[in-house]
Amino acid sequence: MPCALSRGRYRFLNRKEVRVRFHIAVVLLLLLSSAGLGASHAPIQITSDAGFTPENGVVAGKGTPDDPYVIAGWQIQVPEGEKYGIYIAHTTVPFVIRGCQITGAMDEKGAAIALEDVRDGAIEDCIVRGSKNGILISSSHRVKLDENYIEVLGFGLRVLGTSREEFDHEITASNTVNGNPVHYYFGLVGETLQGVKAGNITLAYCEDVTLKDVSVQEGDGIYIAFSEGIVIQGADLFRNKGYGIMAFSSPGIVIRDCQRIANSPLAGIRLWLSDGARVLDSGIYGNTYGIWIDGSDDVEVKGAVVAGNGIGIYSSDGSRGLTIERGFFYRNKTAISLAATRNAVVRYSAFSEGDIAVEIKADSSFTEVSHCTMVGCGYGIDTLGSQGLFEDNVITGANIGVIIEEAYGQATPTQNTIHHNLIYRAHEAIYLGTESRETWVYENILWGYDRRGRDLGKNRWAPTGRGNWYSAYAGKDEDGDGIGDEPVYFPRNGVDPAPVMDRDSLGRVYGALDGLKEERIVLRDESGKEVQMEVLVADKPFARFLGFQGLPPEWGKDMAILFSFPKPVTSKFHMHNVYLPLEIVFFDAEGRYLGNQTMAPNSPDLYGVSSPFTYALEVPEDRWQGMGLSGAVELVLP
Repeated sequence: MPCALSRGRYRFLNRKEVRVRFHIAVVLLLLLSSAGLGASHAPIQITSDAGFTPENGVVAGKGTPDDPYVIAGWQIQVPEGEKYGIYIAHTTVPFVIRGCQITGAMDEKGAAIALEDVRDGAIEDCIVRGSKNGILISSSHRVKLDENYIEVLGFGLRVLGTSREEFDHEITASNTVNGNPVHYYFGLVGETLQGVKAGNITLAYCEDVTLKDVSVQEGDGIYIAFSEGIVIQGADLFRNKGYGIMAFSSPGIVIRDCQRIANSPLAGIRLWLSDGARVLDSGIYGNTYGIWIDGSDDVEVKGAVVAGNGIGIYSSDGSRGLTIERGFFYRNKTAISLAATRNAVVRYSAFSEGDIAVEIKADSSFTEVSHCTMVGCGYGIDTLGSQGLFEDNVITGANIGVIIEEAYGQATPTQNTIHHNLIYRAHEAIYLGTESRETWVYENILWGYDRRGRDLGKNRWAPTGRGNWYSAYAGKDEDGDGIGDEPVYFPRNGVDPAPVMDRDSLGRVYGALDGLKEERIVLRDESGKEVQMEVLVADKPFARFLGFQGLPPEWGKDMAILFSFPKPVTSKFHMHNVYLPLEIVFFDAEGRYLGNQTMAPNSPDLYGVSSPFTYALEVPEDRWQGMGLSGAVELVLP
């Protein structure tokens, strides 16, 4: 895509130029390898101006702007144990590294070529292959890169610095990382860059720049440093060697509508000292860390699909004010982990099939986890933090619903509140460890557990006069005050003095379904009969995933959920963790009937229709049959 823009130091090559230069580099690589062109040289290390000598590979030049020192034509095989092929540091005179081939630089902390604290250096027409990392430029001024071919297992190009001058380099798109061009932008203001396919995208000291529909695969991802107002929209970032996106000291970055940020060995997204960042409606898959928030305040993650990561979202190093909302977390080992984080809020999110849904470390405080649904997780909420509020959550099928772990003298979790949660079908509902203090536990619904819990600390049950409802409680209420006459005891120290007799008196808990809007729809059958009904509208990924999962049949029998998709799909529906039979009816975008099926509780089957559909209505089977509708049914939308 030819492009000529007026501001910033960069140039796009058109596709023909990129292809030609790529093929030239490959041909040169083959010639060098097969014909033996270029003499061998040991790794080169220069640490001062005095180091530019013939013994260190200098073949020409006087170190002046008009006649720079030249290191050229060498083949360098980096031996095991050496970090660099060419390392130049702490120099002030101009130099050029030209036409060198470096292989075998496999140290993870090294690079084939590294420039540290240099002035007026250039790297031209070099080939790096068979190495871990390519070219590292650190704390340097006025470096030029042109026509370099980089084929590596780790990062291809990395520029590091702490000042504007240390990013002010001339790096052209003639450089490639793993076959795709490098796009390096410095000082760009107010531009939109669309459709770029790259091996590396770097924005340094840029303002109000939008990257739209860009793609970086098996390269360096996107690196943003000391920039403001950056928007990354619709990016496809796959199998990059470090991070999908790395933002350093770049406040206000927005990452939105990125369907795939996947398979990065470090993190899909790292936000480091980047306050006010927002990650919206994006898919984060198969990374070691899905999103790593590091010393950044007031970050928002909303509408994300986070699946198959080691840790879905990790917050650390004093981050404050994190908000995670309407997320869908699936098969992450730990979905959310909060370390040294204050005032984080997690709400209206769905979690499924992980070891831990929300983990709160001892150095975190004032965490709120509310209106979430956690299904099939080992632990629902696992905390060693203090002053946390855990309220209005549905936790179903957990090994332990809420646990304050044993701290072994390393922490004293204090003043947490566990209030009005449904803990359903858990092996153990609540575990309060030895160091836990002043935990308030009240008005929770503990239903269908194997063990109601343990309290080894010093905590408060029923602090407001009403305790919890227990499905296995067999006590009586002789005075009719709604409170059981016999306390509930928890090994070793816990006593609930006021168990609630009537479950319904506590109200129902719907978890993440509380975040769905409610609408009235009309169903009309072939005879013209109409039935009006209130439905919850599942139009976001977390809601479409969740449906009736984790709810007791007694609470789900009067509900209906309308699944709404932005465009026609052919998806299938499952019944894992659904405990009541459902009727599902499919409609196209105009509400025309496409078919219906009856779905059995916890069935391994998948349900769907052959035609693409836009809407699917789930209704409990008994309720559907009671409507008296027959034949094809039309959906009349509001």
